[in-house]
Amino acid sequence: MKLYPPAFNRFKKRISWEDVDKSHLLAHLELCVQEDLSNNGDLTSARCQIIGNGVAELVTREEMIVCGLSLIPIIFEAFKVDSLVVENLVDEGRKIPNGTTIAKISGKQSDILKIERTILNFIQRLSGIATSSNLYATILSKNDVNLLDTRKTTPGIRSLEKFATACGGSFNHRMGLFDRILIKDNHLAALNIVNNNQLHDFLVQIRKNSVNDIVQVEIDSIDFLEISINAGVDAILLDNFSPDDVKRAVLLNQDRVVLEASGGISLQTLDKYARAQPHFVSTGAPIHGSRWMDIGLDWK
Repeated sequence: MKLYPPAFNRFKKRISWEDVDKSHLLAHLELCVQEDLSNNGDLTSARCQIIGNGVAELVTREEMIVCGLSLIPIIFEAFKVDSLVVENLVDEGRKIPNGTTIAKISGKQSDILKIERTILNFIQRLSGIATSSNLYATILSKNDVNLLDTRKTTPGIRSLEKFATACGGSFNHRMGLFDRILIKDNHLAALNIVNNNQLHDFLVQIRKNSVNDIVQVEIDSIDFLEISINAGVDAILLDNFSPDDVKRAVLLNQDRVVLEASGGISLQTLDKYARAQPHFVSTGAPIHGSRWMDIGLDWK
């Protein structure tokens, strides 16, 4: 049986929909309401005199990992469309083929038209992130390496985008600056820590004052690996290491601490990093490099 570092399982966390702050989402969605309706409402539907009830279906136009359906009732609430009811037909994170009806929305036709674009924008975006994350996670899993997301997210909707990476098979790195200690190069530069002894003593002090927190340090040279391990950190982020240098670090580490490879890792280089076998590879590419999936809203 393979042995893992003590902090390994603390990195293998995924947020669920229950973890997402709904009041925060409602505040963000107020901006979406203002964008689409301003003070005039839906001018086109009003001029067309859209009346009566109807049923619309959300239908995929390509294969994807679905994400974002849980958000639909909150969009209803933000837009104050009390007439609408949604029936979600697939689970979040499920891989589905082209042509699948993933949800049905029923109620006033004018209300459906009012929320159509906002719903599609979110689900297409989040499904794109989930689908991209799934591709990265699948490649890494062949070498028993795990995917981590990053804080390189769209301001204001980080919880949604991290939920989407989790739906795709990624684990979630820290949510913000509040939930994990990650000492980066700018922290060390701000404190004028420039040599090995200073780094060691600094990390020892951080560890001493952070008994219950994960302590991780970013290093940009393998020369700092042993110093950081001996100082008692839980994890080391190998910043902009080549795959060969990651492999060297893995061999030297011998699973004493969690190793995370990060920095400029793309789909084209992912397999090389996977074969180096750090515990985790972190990249923001599944979020900032993903494309929106093709989903349509069709009247039934």
